[in-house]
Amino acid sequence: MKQVLGALVPGILITDFWGAYNAIAALAKQRCYFHLFTELLKVDKRNHRAPWKRFRKTLARLLKDAIRLGVHRHELDPRTYARRKAKLHQRLAQLIDTSFDDADAKRLIKRLRRHRQEMLTFLDHDQVSPYNNHGEQQMRMAVLTRKISQQNRSEDGAKAHAILMSLFRTAELQGLNPVEHALQLAQTTLAARTTTPSNSELKKVA
Repeated sequence: MKQVLGALVPGILITDFWGAYNAIAALAKQRCYFHLFTELLKVDKRNHRAPWKRFRKTLARLLKDAIRLGVHRHELDPRTYARRKAKLHQRLAQLIDTSFDDADAKRLIKRLRRHRQEMLTFLDHDQVSPYNNHGEQQMRMAVLTRKISQQNRSEDGAKAHAILMSLFRTAELQGLNPVEHALQLAQTTLAARTTTPSNSELKKVA
């Protein structure tokens, strides 16, 4: 993960709860609500105990209230918004401190306690979402391409695929022609190599 993102992300990192992200430092982090809602639905299929239902109802209501506050933030005066945001932090703390006689509830409470500072980050920033869907959609084309082309056949091929798809998608987001942009980068790199002396040439001159 550090090889891809670096040890420090100079921004706000929106992720799921995969443990590898814990090793990455960032200015702030937001954990994805969609993955939490999916987890609740998954547990609902096998756990019908009253303690679980009570926990999941409280957590789902908290998440939905947080999303609703984020959507309507600009309709509220700053003082009201700050008060409601503080109330959500208080509700999250109370939920984490509540004891539930259910294994699934205890497991999710442990997760919430570990990431308690990363659950309501989006309420502090206009351009931050409580979902990481945007990032996953940016990868969708690369995943589909890999799927219909019968996967990469070698490690070098996988690396080349990753680099090219990253260049193409970056160009698209900047309003550039992806193929022309990649060709221009290649031509610039080749031109720099032909005009810059290699290490061996420098040693000969020395």
